[in-house]
Amino acid sequence: MLALLDSAWLLVLLTPACCQEGPHLAKRNISPIINLKLDQRKKMLTWNYIRNVSHSNCSITTPLNPDTRTSPQVGDDNTYFCIFPNSVLHRGANLTVSVTSDGSVFKESLAIENSGEEGTGAMNFSCLIYNVHFMNCTWAPGPAAPADTQYQLYSWESTHDDEKECSHYITDSMRTHVGCHYDQLGEAKITDNYFFLVNGTSNHTMIPFLDFTPFVGFKMEKYNPPANITISYNGSNHVIQWDNPEIRFDLGSQIFYYELDMQRKGGSPKKDPVSITLFLYDILHLSHESPQCSAPTK
Repeated sequence: MLALLDSAWLLVLLTPACCQEGPHLAKRNISPIINLKLDQRKKMLTWNYIRNVSHSNCSITTPLNPDTRTSPQVGDDNTYFCIFPNSVLHRGANLTVSVTSDGSVFKESLAIENSGEEGTGAMNFSCLIYNVHFMNCTWAPGPAAPADTQYQLYSWESTHDDEKECSHYITDSMRTHVGCHYDQLGEAKITDNYFFLVNGTSNHTMIPFLDFTPFVGFKMEKYNPPANITISYNGSNHVIQWDNPEIRFDLGSQIFYYELDMQRKGGSPKKDPVSITLFLYDILHLSHESPQCSAPTK
């Protein structure tokens, strides 16, 4: 009887210690990362923590590109986030958050798939800014796209802007959207970036989306030819002058290269050139003075 009581007393003493340690161990084995979400338009991964962490980082893995890693930031609402603006998601992606908590490493991943029939999404997308205030974007329907496929283009200029659908679509003979015209672009800034996303819909199959790295504004601009070309003779030389074309972005000096090709009257452009000269002018200086070239008489 005494031996039985001793055993019972031992069990009573051991049980509280076991119960106190169990929840602590269980908590250490639970990932502190919760609410892992991705805003595909902004390419922003967000999440929260349920306890303190250290040594955190996040990464994205996409086909054909090396892994991209960055350090998380925290918002005013205590939500953590990472942004991957230069990644594309339409080929699929895997995003991972890695942290250390209570001496253990935890990872949570989110896989992105682009659902849709292969060959039905938009392709050959390009954009061009012209005449300072206008922009056209064009694309081609996927070769396997059903006849009823329709595409929608969305654009925005920063992660803080709302997306806007194209308001002036360009269509082909089947009334399929194959482009978009933007008129009266807003005030230009040298830091302008343009973000685009092309979706597609069909009653027969799912159409995969198409996204891109940011389009840099000043690299998209096509310049007009020089204007007001004049030729004069000062008694010893012919002077050729012209005006720089108007441009959208103030890129500073030394961006215009001019090639002047002069031919003798009746001569062959290939067999009898007078000269082919490359000129470089300072755009700031030439805003007050036209480019000019003196051609000696023969």
